[in-house]
Amino acid sequence: RGESRLWRGPPIPKMAAQQSHYDLFEQLELPQCECLNAAKDHTLRSALTPSDEGFLQSDADEELLISLRFMQAVRLSAIVVAGPAASAPSELRIFANPPAPLDFDSGRSNAPTQTLPLTPADVAREGRPVELRFVHFQTVRELTIFVPGNMGNEEETVIARLRLIGLPVEQTGAKRSEAEQAAASKADWLGSGIHGA
Repeated sequence: RGESRLWRGPPIPKMAAQQSHYDLFEQLELPQCECLNAAKDHTLRSALTPSDEGFLQSDADEELLISLRFMQAVRLSAIVVAGPAASAPSELRIFANPPAPLDFDSGRSNAPTQTLPLTPADVAREGRPVELRFVHFQTVRELTIFVPGNMGNEEETVIARLRLIGLPVEQTGAKRSEAEQAAASKADWLGSGIHGA
């Protein structure tokens, strides 16, 4: 199980590699993750799941609003985004631990923790890790990513893969049991499944 979590894509930036950072997919509380404006047949789960051959695609226009929740606090060092050259995101507006849920208006107007411009080289093939300002992502429990548009000004934005690279924060005191962690990753606390997936 531990082996499957190791990053198998392009080399992670040196700082992250030295600290053994990896793909945090298994740390996501999937039932609490959602994507607004996702097409019905091309959902967030497809972009997050390593073995899925599908992709995430916007529906009504080019914008996407992705909300992610982790089972425990994590340190994020990089994000990997892959997608087609014309329709992959041109920029990510990243909000760490937003005090309230964001909508499209607040995604456009609120000051993000970091704005991450993407280049065609960043999103080619499997994507390559783009470093975050590590000091701002030391204890992340929730992450919202607003995608305002894509590289070719297409009507739909496509994300083939979305990877979050980092490490869980070592906790002191009471920890979740394995059963509690399994319940958090599989259970549907809101009774509505993985939103937008």
